[in-house]
Amino acid sequence: MDTCSHEGLTSIEEACARAAAYASPLQGHEELPIVAAVGRTLALTVRSVLPLPPFDQSAMDGYAVAAGDGLVSGISLKVAGRMAAGDEERPLPPGSALRILTGAKIPRGVDAVVMQENVIRDGNRIVLTRMVRPGDNIRRRGEDVTPGEVLLQPGERIDARHVALLAAQGQTFVPVRRKVRIGVVSTGSELRAQGESLPEASLFDSNRPMIMALALQAGADVVDAGIIRDDPRLIAQTLRDLASRCDLILTTGGVSVGDEDHSLAALIEAGGRGEALKIALKPGKPAVVGTIGASIYLGLPGNPVAALVSWLLLGHAVMAALEGRSPKPSSGMHLPLAHVFERRLGRTEFAPARILSTGSGLAVEILGRGGSARLKPLAMADGLVRIEPLHAPVREGDMVLFHPFRDGFSV
Repeated sequence: MDTCSHEGLTSIEEACARAAAYASPLQGHEELPIVAAVGRTLALTVRSVLPLPPFDQSAMDGYAVAAGDGLVSGISLKVAGRMAAGDEERPLPPGSALRILTGAKIPRGVDAVVMQENVIRDGNRIVLTRMVRPGDNIRRRGEDVTPGEVLLQPGERIDARHVALLAAQGQTFVPVRRKVRIGVVSTGSELRAQGESLPEASLFDSNRPMIMALALQAGADVVDAGIIRDDPRLIAQTLRDLASRCDLILTTGGVSVGDEDHSLAALIEAGGRGEALKIALKPGKPAVVGTIGASIYLGLPGNPVAALVSWLLLGHAVMAALEGRSPKPSSGMHLPLAHVFERRLGRTEFAPARILSTGSGLAVEILGRGGSARLKPLAMADGLVRIEPLHAPVREGDMVLFHPFRDGFSV
């Protein structure tokens, strides 16, 4: 894939790679109870110690039999007993069957389980209604997991599926990387914190609370570093302070080329190094990435939709690198757009959208008509649509990639 895009802009993939290149996996890990580890990143390889299943077991409710070379339909067998999951093994008398329930241990001499739907029961006897072959409806010991095999690799983000697998192995604790610690700052002389008075020409800061919420959703510890005026010396002082206690410093605002855009200059004044990116992305074209001390620095745009999209791309790439895992591949679903959307060629565009149910099935509607400062469409949206650089205009019925917010704000 090309690393540069329209008008000399950097592609999204290259921008994410350049941001992630500044980060290295965090050192050290802790042991957590398996349920408490949900959302955390595995630090060490986990191998199995037990076979799963731990013994041959019935896969169905039915009747345990000795099939030998096969039992034909019409054979009648006496029911000699019953076994449920957890019961002690009982012998199978010759020429008979045992009532057996799902999960019960297969007794010695049994080589098949007949589904209860495939017999006719009359008192203490059953009549087979179809052929039974050896191995039918038996889960063999170790067919799912064998002892010593790798179950989970470092870098895996633990979820309920992994908890189930670990629990089945009898594991109570799991080694996970420590949480990424993120310092979040908003820059802008016009910004005020919630609870403060709001002078004319001022705005309440929405970026910092939003980014902190996104960082918490991503499993990070968050440091609220407040709002800093558009003063490169004050911003540099804040960056130096956060560098001593954070793995990632994230600012919003001041990343473009205006008179009050000081992010890169402040980073350098603070003793850091970095670069300004011009990304083939709408919204979110400008960004700054770099390091200060052992901390990663990520400067995002000031408009809230642009800040959110930039976090979903650059922020997730840096988080993955710090946690020693591969970035999550792009997910989403292709759905038709319910209307025409006029746009220019050259940049990948993300826009808030909601799902509609139409006579032809599901479709998506883009909310608002552009504008990276608009919060209402974002709050009303079910997710974001991604429109590729050369897809313009987008006609009614054209397929676009839709990323639902329920998938964890992942694009």
